[in-house]
Amino acid sequence: MKLILQLSPAAMFFIMLGVGMSVNFKSFTEVFKVNLKVLFLGLFLQMIILPVTGFCFAIFAPVDLVFKLGIVLITCVPSAVTSNYLSKLVNGNVALSVSLTSITACLSFISIPFILTIITPIVFSDANIFQELNFIKMSRALLFITTVPVLIGIFINTKFSIISKKIKKVYSIFSFLLFLLIILAAWVSEWNVIIDLYKSIGFLVALLAIIVLIISYAVVNLFKLNAANKKTIIIESFIQNAAMAIIVGGAVFGLESGYLAIAALYALLQYKILLFLWGTNKLLKKFDFPKHFF
Repeated sequence: MKLILQLSPAAMFFIMLGVGMSVNFKSFTEVFKVNLKVLFLGLFLQMIILPVTGFCFAIFAPVDLVFKLGIVLITCVPSAVTSNYLSKLVNGNVALSVSLTSITACLSFISIPFILTIITPIVFSDANIFQELNFIKMSRALLFITTVPVLIGIFINTKFSIISKKIKKVYSIFSFLLFLLIILAAWVSEWNVIIDLYKSIGFLVALLAIIVLIISYAVVNLFKLNAANKKTIIIESFIQNAAMAIIVGGAVFGLESGYLAIAALYALLQYKILLFLWGTNKLLKKFDFPKHFF
């Protein structure tokens, strides 16, 4: 499993290439023309509100510093590739979902190093490990495992659309399996820590996920958006790329450091919560309840 985590940057390159192949330049630019306000709202929630929520939660959370930093880490990464499938499942705006995932992934080579190397040491002055990080070095590494493959994927899907369509389904399945493999490797690597965490602060991590969900729901309802766009933005803000958090955490903190445990735990709970809400919504629709979440 350690070998899998060590090879995970290459796996993330492969996954992000698939994200890029889900969109072409035409559909990408159409989202800017048709849903510009919605797009900016989604980006604002994902890249500003969510990290701020993570910092506020971490400051007041009654846990050790190592776990506070894990909370910051999981709330500063972009949305996961699974968010695109989930948006389709709940009849959301898939084009918007793919665009948000692609843009946040492209910008992560700036946003993540900025949050971890500049903001975090200011908020947590005793976070010595972050003070030793090099912004440019981290930014360059993330550029090559997130931004570059997304741009290559968009280029491939634009210039070689026929080939892209033929391999997209198999590629998506394989990418998803890689994503799960990285999460599983983190679980095995941090197993003892995760078991103790699940018993001690599992509720706290679940509370973080619920707060993120509530804030996302509240913000989108401040604007006049259609149901599909609301669902999409909520999912994009809620479903975090735990695999990327694990890769970044592993590179920065090392394996078996405890930092990866929060990401692995959040990865499990976010899908549990979303599955519960989706099932509840189906039940409410069956009995003709007027209000539902998805």
